Amino acid sequence: MVTIVLGDGGIGIDEVVAVARQGAEVELSADARATMERARAVVDRFSAEDRPVYGLTRGLGSRVVHEVTQQDRADYSRVVVLARACGAGEPLARDATRAAMFARASSMARGGAGVRPVLVETWGAMLKAGIHPYVPSIGSVGASDLALCANMALPMLGEGRAEVHGAWVDGAAAMADAGIGIITPVEKEGLALCAANSVAVGLGALALADITNLLELMDGIAVLSFEAFRANPSPIDPRVVMARGAPGQARAAQSLRAKLAGTGLFEPGAPRRVQDPISLRCISHVHGSLRAAIDFCRPNVEVELNGAGDNPVVLEADNEILSNGNFHTPAMAVAFDALALAMAQTATMAAQRTGRMLQTLYSDLPDGLTQYGTTHAGLGLMSLTSETLSKEIHLLGAPASLLDSSTYNVEDHAPMTPMAVRKAAGAIDLLRQIAACELITAAQAFDLRKPERCAHVAQALRDQVRKLVPPLEDDRSMTQDVVAVADAIRSGAMQVCLEATGKAA
Repeated sequence: MVTIVLGDGGIGIDEVVAVARQGAEVELSADARATMERARAVVDRFSAEDRPVYGLTRGLGSRVVHEVTQQDRADYSRVVVLARACGAGEPLARDATRAAMFARASSMARGGAGVRPVLVETWGAMLKAGIHPYVPSIGSVGASDLALCANMALPMLGEGRAEVHGAWVDGAAAMADAGIGIITPVEKEGLALCAANSVAVGLGALALADITNLLELMDGIAVLSFEAFRANPSPIDPRVVMARGAPGQARAAQSLRAKLAGTGLFEPGAPRRVQDPISLRCISHVHGSLRAAIDFCRPNVEVELNGAGDNPVVLEADNEILSNGNFHTPAMAVAFDALALAMAQTATMAAQRTGRMLQTLYSDLPDGLTQYGTTHAGLGLMSLTSETLSKEIHLLGAPASLLDSSTYNVEDHAPMTPMAVRKAAGAIDLLRQIAACELITAAQAFDLRKPERCAHVAQALRDQVRKLVPPLEDDRSMTQDVVAVADAIRSGAMQVCLEATGKAA
């Protein structure tokens, strides 16, 4: 079993995926433990000396002007968590919950939260035992995941519910059955458990892993469409690309060229047309823009995994605790809004490629890719399905960062990062289904075209589709075909084709 040690090097997207989906275990390094203990000592000194500190010796929000007495501090942390554990909507999926738990543990290990090492160790024990708190998907104020993180902390305190082996059980019982001790939070720890962006960060990390893998596959699907259409590859000629060199375009073009290995399309006269529809001609431009959007998102997630976004933040080296706004993530909100918009562009293009493949005017193949003529639609409705899915993604492209929720007077700006991330994550599954529609259509066109020589990736993808979906002879319902191929994309079975051919760029 892989073990990820917090405090030994940086944490990235791969580590989040390993914990969330592959069961990797989490430990705290000796150096990180020492840093956390020193930071905790600073908190204890400030409390003992009654120094004014937000959430420690002073109240929260608009109550910051009021003192929290020594007598009240003992129970204050527990109350802070319980009072803020609110929310609505379906609970987060298991992998998203695990990602959020890991994200909070990773950030706490930096010492800025000023909490005891036992909190990070408890997160690690819960992940190992498969105790997944009930975390509602809706309820963030948009400036942090306060309410959602509070729900995530409940089982640690012997409260709330948790999913264990597929069943929802009482939080205290789940911890007891696993032999994990209940935490009684001391000063500041309640605020540290709540005031974080861990849900957005965890979900964002998984979304970036998913869209990166899906985009790689969609490059391969585009190559199958190239072969089925007998498209002109001149737009991905490296000289053409570097004549402008838009962000991400060169990498996208290189990926397409690599996946076209084995094709005859680069030979003079092999393409059917001098110039193809934009949905084929400008793939590298649109897939490049999606790569650029991913590039914008990734550092915004990684900085949260490796930094202390706590307010107030404990600066143990300086024996100081300072109020700040490091929990605020406007760049991350804008980045994930941009990611959703880039996916909408990619979705539109894939849907249009499917449509052009079904029209004899452009493909020189039978309309609907059926030999039966007027009385049969063939795959004609696949274009409608793709267009409908594309419109669903367009709705998710509306920027969440413009929705600024200013519920409380002191919290008078909110970037709405959690909503931006959640919308982008939702768009990915829709994009998988569009990819499935293009795969099915391109495979049918490929079979009708019967190219004598083709890219290895194209043949591999076509063969994989045929294991799931037979060629269309007579008209039939295609609903379950789309489901089967989309499930294969989701599981990674389709991506194996790229690895098997050794052409994944």
